[in-house]
Amino acid sequence: MISLSFDPADYAVARSTLGSLGAAPNKSLGQNFLLDKEALNAICDAAQLQATDSVLEIGPGLGALTVRLLARAERVTSIEKDTKFAAFLTKKLKGDGFKLVEGDALEVGWDKLGLPEANAKIVANLPYSISKPVLRRIIEEWRPHLTSATVLVQREVAFRLTAPADTEHYGPMSVMSQLYTRPHMVFDIAPEAFLPPPKVTSTVVHFEMLRAPSIELASETRFWATVRAAFGQRRKNLGNTLKPLASREKLAQVFEQTGVDPKRRGETLSIQEFELLARAIWSD
Repeated sequence: MISLSFDPADYAVARSTLGSLGAAPNKSLGQNFLLDKEALNAICDAAQLQATDSVLEIGPGLGALTVRLLARAERVTSIEKDTKFAAFLTKKLKGDGFKLVEGDALEVGWDKLGLPEANAKIVANLPYSISKPVLRRIIEEWRPHLTSATVLVQREVAFRLTAPADTEHYGPMSVMSQLYTRPHMVFDIAPEAFLPPPKVTSTVVHFEMLRAPSIELASETRFWATVRAAFGQRRKNLGNTLKPLASREKLAQVFEQTGVDPKRRGETLSIQEFELLARAIWSD
């Protein structure tokens, strides 16, 4: 852990720092800086950080969350794409426990982060512009390296991550999140807590990473082929959306065997029902 006197979670400090850098929040990079100290501390609490933890942060910006992570964890690596903020944090936050990786969080390999191969944690205020692809990378690619991820996202994205079947926000992101993690929404943060204020409410979501999918899959490839097909044309029923996967005769057998009504749509299916269909479609 590193004890730090610098705290950019203050509007005067943030504006002064931006002015000295000749910088401003970049809309194209989804930069909205969270400056509410209570919310920042609550994010760290939600992540259940320990003094021995290794943490990955994505999009540190001015470092308001970064300094709090450094005060609680043994090691913090932050990925920053904006060259001005990367240079600023590299100079400002010196210490053996901190590493700044300048680059794109969608491209940087785990081997470049200086973090352990297992039992790391992600704590991040995700840039709004890349929150969905970053979440996919966290859950699909980086999951084996992690015990948990605690992230700030748009509230609509939080709804999608945690939505149960047959609800408004349920979709492939819901299936992915609930197949590979135990997700739950922790708390909301109002727009006025940010500089500049975004046009949406934000929500902190905590994921407990699962070592194996939440249900047993015969084939992940076939399971996801079924999910993608079922959601490919949301207004059409399963009798139509699953046609690319099997013949009409085979699908009739599948629906009879599984008891799934072909008139249902993909968003009504539970994860277990997707697996039932996948197994039946590819059965001999």
